[in-house]
This record gives sequence, structure tokens and C-alpha cells, in this order.
Amino acid sequence: MSDNIDEQTRLLAATAYGEAGIKDVENEIGAIAWAIANRCRLWNNCTVKEILTKDPHYAYAAANRVERFRLLMDASPEKIATSSGMSLALIYAKKALSNTGTDLANGGLWWDGNDFGTNPDHDKRRKGFRYGSPAHNIFSVPENPIACITYWKVINKKTGQEVNSKERGRYDHVYISTAAYGESIFWKYAPEYIKATGAKEYR
Repeated sequence: MSDNIDEQTRLLAATAYGEAGIKDVENEIGAIAWAIANRCRLWNNCTVKEILTKDPHYAYAAANRVERFRLLMDASPEKIATSSGMSLALIYAKKALSNTGTDLANGGLWWDGNDFGTNPDHDKRRKGFRYGSPAHNIFSVPENPIACITYWKVINKKTGQEVNSKERGRYDHVYISTAAYGESIFWKYAPEYIKATGAKEYR
């Protein structure tokens, strides 16, 4: 089989195709590709393969090799050309990796599908989130702000134990949405959370 698609481009395209809904919404497929590429760039410019290894829970489709993921991974360029969804995934994988065109994820690094709407114990719902725009609330889930205060830590010289010092920061949500298309909402860490905790924006 003649194949001029490099490994990283194919892996990103397959992941975006596998993660997107079966309606093959163009912006949804494109935004997933951009979110992954955004995170790769921020995480020391790692490859798609490296980021899926570093964070095995990042993309369910790739980790579990779901059918749509496998279809694109195994497809010839000719087969991809006959599928609108796979073709879109390949186009946006190339754009996202080369950082050309519009970032459909709007700086987002993560995404969630229908499970965000159906699971009250979803990680983001428990930790606290806000919508960057009311239009992002595609699953009719109300915002869940959770007030937190963080403090700088110092060592108590008498006891040798670590104790709170002056206030470091405050936040009421860990995640803020950046976009929503099809069956996916896209997220990044809230700036207030990063400032208050010192968290890396990509981890």
C-alpha cells in the first residue's frame, strides 16, 4: 500500500476522527485535532504519540483503539479520500500540526463528549467549571463554581511541620470552556486556577 501520510499526522487524524461524533461535524473534528496539537506544543513540543503515552487517559478513542480510530489508522490515502469524515480529520491534523489556519479549539487543550452531560460525578463537574460562553453549554449542565483559597507553605521552625503562610490565590473553577461543536465541549485551565496553584497549563 502506497502511503505518504507520516505517523504523527495519521495518529492525530485517527484520534480526532475517533473522538468526534458519528455525524462528522467539521468544526468538532478540527477542534479536537487542534486541542491535541495545542497541548503537544505546550508540553515541550512533544509528538502526538508521546502525549498519548504520557497521558494514557487523554483520548479514549486512541487508548482503546475504537472502531473509527482503527478505520483511519488502517486506511489507505485512497480510502480516506472517499470518506468525508476521514478526509476532514486528515486536513485538520495537517493544519493543527503545522499551526496554520484557525485554531478551532480557541486555545483549548481538552474536550468532553456526552458523558459530561450524563455523569454528575464527571471530573470537571466535581472540580468546578465555567463556560466561556453560554453557547458552550450544549448538554444543559449548569456551571459548578467551587470556591478555593490556596496559601504559600512555610516550615514551622519549632515543629518542623509545613504550615500555611500568606494567601497565594483564589479560584472558583478549575476549567473554562473555549468552544463547543457537535457533541464536544473544549476546555483549558482557568487562569485564576493556574495562578493560585502553580499548575502547568498543559497537565
